[in-house]
Amino acid sequence: MKKIKCLSLLLCLSLFLQGVFLPVSAAQTQDPSQTTGATEPSGGTSVNDSQQTVDVPFGTASIQNGCRTIEGMVPLAGSEKVLDTAQAAFLFEVNTGTVVYSYNPDTKLHPGVLAKIVLAMVVLENCEMDDVVTVTEGIQSYLPANANAMQPEKLKSNEHITVGDLLYGSILINANDAAVALAHHVSGTTDAFLTLMNNKVKQLGCVNTEFGNISGLYTAVSYSTARDMTKIMLAALENETLKEIMGTASYTIPATDLAEERTFKTSNYMMEKSVVPDFYDTRVKGGMQSYSEQTGASLVCYATNAKDAEEGEEVDNTGSMMFIGVILGATRTYEEKGWPVKTYGNFNEMTDLLKLGFNNYKVNRIVYDGMSLSQFTVAGGECSAVGQAAVNIDSVVPNKAQMTNLIMNFSVEGGGLSAPIAKNQLIATVQIKYRDCIMAEAEVYSMSEVRAAANTGVTIRSTAAKSDSGGSGFLSVIGTICVIALGLAAVYLTFNAYMRNRMRARRRRRRAERRRNR
Repeated sequence: MKKIKCLSLLLCLSLFLQGVFLPVSAAQTQDPSQTTGATEPSGGTSVNDSQQTVDVPFGTASIQNGCRTIEGMVPLAGSEKVLDTAQAAFLFEVNTGTVVYSYNPDTKLHPGVLAKIVLAMVVLENCEMDDVVTVTEGIQSYLPANANAMQPEKLKSNEHITVGDLLYGSILINANDAAVALAHHVSGTTDAFLTLMNNKVKQLGCVNTEFGNISGLYTAVSYSTARDMTKIMLAALENETLKEIMGTASYTIPATDLAEERTFKTSNYMMEKSVVPDFYDTRVKGGMQSYSEQTGASLVCYATNAKDAEEGEEVDNTGSMMFIGVILGATRTYEEKGWPVKTYGNFNEMTDLLKLGFNNYKVNRIVYDGMSLSQFTVAGGECSAVGQAAVNIDSVVPNKAQMTNLIMNFSVEGGGLSAPIAKNQLIATVQIKYRDCIMAEAEVYSMSEVRAAANTGVTIRSTAAKSDSGGSGFLSVIGTICVIALGLAAVYLTFNAYMRNRMRARRRRRRAERRRNR
């Protein structure tokens, strides 16, 4: 009987411990919707999902820690040196606003005659293309002896020529006398015009750019950066007239009152192949080059793989890319005799830079409007909230990248959600990453309403939550096995005691019968 009593006490104790500790263990288990793992957005593509607090404020994370917008500090392709001699380089995809590659993007270097792009912008803001300019008296005296001038015939004092003709000369062949004539026409003096140029770059957000003269000739006080030159080029492309000028390979200035007809070709050999065919690239649609011994070889251009539509033809350019490329301070080398050129520097390295972009990257839609992104636990809610995007986001991605290579990091304001949640309510933000680069950010909205559990008519009978790790399930199995084992042992001992009692009773009856028979 003592054994039965002890066994019964053990059985009761086991049941008590199972009832107390298992719910506590289950309550401490993390909800599966908060764990890091794979989720399945609508459309069947899987992404990695990690709900976590992000320190960088929404809207700036993809700039400070990523490649989104021209200010992106972490290029998609990294910032390792991949070009031979360029002191700085920048490759920006315009359609998606993605910094694909940068090297020393904010290092101040002399921009050379690339400054004339800003000169042209200021002129077009103040003049019409067919306005007539009276060339300054003694125009050539304003220039250094070796400065480029209009070819094949320099500008003459008091010559009458249009603003458009002078702009083509300034951009295509870096004509400095044309630049001076334009500056005097707009502002009266080159100093006054220089102030307009420097004010313009500040308006464009080029905080690391300052021009020391209007033509871009060498001076110690002139500087810019690869990022700022990209901003300047981006703004220049918004002006259709300037875009057309930069995209012209050959131009003829009609005869004027003091000069014969002038014809010249662009010095950007990526657009014109009759002089140096090695660098000609049909994808390069415009730009400008610069070279001097003091500033090195520089180049800014834009290139696209979009197909040109012929008249009446519809062309699908979905997924096409347009790059702005910048090379600053590349080294130009010459043969031993001093001529011809051995390596141009700017053209060679721009070719490599464009190959990096076009050959290794593509444009994909990584988030689309209505795409379900993840589930979020709602405290006191009848169910979890399903988060969806409300915007389409296209981004440059590596050619071999799949959606499974992208990581989505979610941030819920306040650390969690509480019921009720309204349909289309903002519930979180998400960062989309590829390796160490944040490619984009988006707001996450609730796909449907989540009511409070008290309003659903549902009675919650347990606080235990199932764990992916299986912790509470394991303890439950062990507890159940213990109870069953103790139960079986109790049955066995009870049955064994019952049989022994019967045997003792039989012995007593036999002894009693023997005593009577005596």
